Amino acid sequence: MNVALAVPVAFWAVLSVAAFLFLWLDRYQFDLVPWLAGVAAWGFAGPAVLAAVGARLPQLLTAPVMGSPVPELWLTLPALAVVLPCIGVALPVAAVARSRFLEGPSSGAVFGVTAGLAFSLGMHLLVVTRAAWHPSLAALVFVGLLHAAVGAVLGAGIGLAKLAALPHLRIPAVLSAVTAAAGIGALLVLGAVSCWTNWGEVSAACNLALAALELAVLLGVFGFSISYERRVLAGQLAEEVALGVLPGWAVQVLPSYRRRICSDWWERRDERREILRLLTGLAFRKYRLRKLPEKRARLYGLEVGRLRQRARLLLALPPTSTAAASREE
Repeated sequence: MNVALAVPVAFWAVLSVAAFLFLWLDRYQFDLVPWLAGVAAWGFAGPAVLAAVGARLPQLLTAPVMGSPVPELWLTLPALAVVLPCIGVALPVAAVARSRFLEGPSSGAVFGVTAGLAFSLGMHLLVVTRAAWHPSLAALVFVGLLHAAVGAVLGAGIGLAKLAALPHLRIPAVLSAVTAAAGIGALLVLGAVSCWTNWGEVSAACNLALAALELAVLLGVFGFSISYERRVLAGQLAEEVALGVLPGWAVQVLPSYRRRICSDWWERRDERREILRLLTGLAFRKYRLRKLPEKRARLYGLEVGRLRQRARLLLALPPTSTAAASREE
């Protein structure tokens, strides 16, 4: 396999599996796979679709010089700097946002990373099939991490938009995420071009600095997403504890990603999965309803009441003594 394809394929496989595990360890849902596969398929097909409909991609389809990060040449066309992320990442992630699998910024970031890496892979394939290309490894690593970071920003932004208290704020939130993602991508590419122009593509210090910047963006998005969701879950579940709907340990365990993925707080995995799905869904649903007018809040609050009733029934299941003792500690 051509190195121009081998490296993107490896990036897509490794980071997509890592993103899936991040979400699966939290939710234990294998039915995530079709949704992730669908998002990846759309992202992969995006470049070919654009070329088929006659988009202005002459620079994209021209054989570059050694080491040039071809998939990012579209950044020299200002309009495409926004259009391509929308088509390749934002649209499929926004579609998934209507499902129960995308509830907040962290799950949105997972879907965004998957779509972004698939978009990168499709772009590489489109270029390689049009002309011979022998890029440097540094350029390929840069492009792979760039798409993962940009996808994470877009996906997390769409997840935040879903949690917006007022419906009319969701579209501006998505547009802000697209603008932020395009801006971050443009700045990273300009930094890479400047770095390679001044110090050369084989400069270890330059390439390590570029990779560190991209990893900082990627990890920063996930860190922010986890922290944001922790505050949301802690606040909403604390209200349920005060109402007597949930036991006190729910606030200590469920808001923390690290504690949620451990198995010591509830022994049976099937019951643990349902508890996580139900209580996080209850918390996020309540959070989205917090600023609705009273009449609308009363209507949508019926679902919150139904979730509370299910929570009471589910938590009536007796956990093992070991799990109970762990929670008491």
